Amino acid sequence: MGIWTDQFLAPYEAYLPEAAEFAELAASMIHYRVACAPWTLVAGNLSANAELPYVGILGDIRWNVRDGSLTVGGERATERHEWDDDDQPPPWGQSLEAGRVLATGTDPADIAPALSCAPYGQEDLAITFDQLDFSNPEVLNHFRSQDSRIQLTCFALARPQHRPLAANTLGDPNNGPMHRVQAFVSVGYKHGGGGYPCPAIADAVVRVLGPGLVIGDTIG
Repeated sequence: MGIWTDQFLAPYEAYLPEAAEFAELAASMIHYRVACAPWTLVAGNLSANAELPYVGILGDIRWNVRDGSLTVGGERATERHEWDDDDQPPPWGQSLEAGRVLATGTDPADIAPALSCAPYGQEDLAITFDQLDFSNPEVLNHFRSQDSRIQLTCFALARPQHRPLAANTLGDPNNGPMHRVQAFVSVGYKHGGGGYPCPAIADAVVRVLGPGLVIGDTIG
């Protein structure tokens, strides 16, 4: 798999927007040709530090929805690795997650109705997309290739969590600055970026969550 980067874009102050705003954020990823349907709504106990697309359960869920082996009501949970150091905090240590698929769809207009039936603010929620929309030149130029493994996800956590602004999970945990996140967007990619967010993704986030975004990267 090589080295991947999980980059997040979050407001300066952690907060949970109204469900309608979060639905607008997710739908805008399709409207503005950032990501492609189908979208998948997941609820459960999710970690802000479970790197996309290969560490957290959302990567498995995205692939399994794509191949038809997971449908609404299906569940996924982290398998504990005995060799992991339980004393290491995520993202250096293992993130234990459990989640279930609440809804999937191809129409962004269906995201808001799905969220209205979800345990918004009570459980961690995520809306993940099948892949990026490489018909958008800004997306293709930024990531340099049409890599269907790249995963974009919108998060709405029940409670704020902390993510490091810069972390390398191949090394030891550092004492670098952390940022509180609750509603945010994360993208896991292998090539491109150069430490800067994709302009198309940043623009979509700013339209809903406002300017003044904080950007952080986890490499692993």
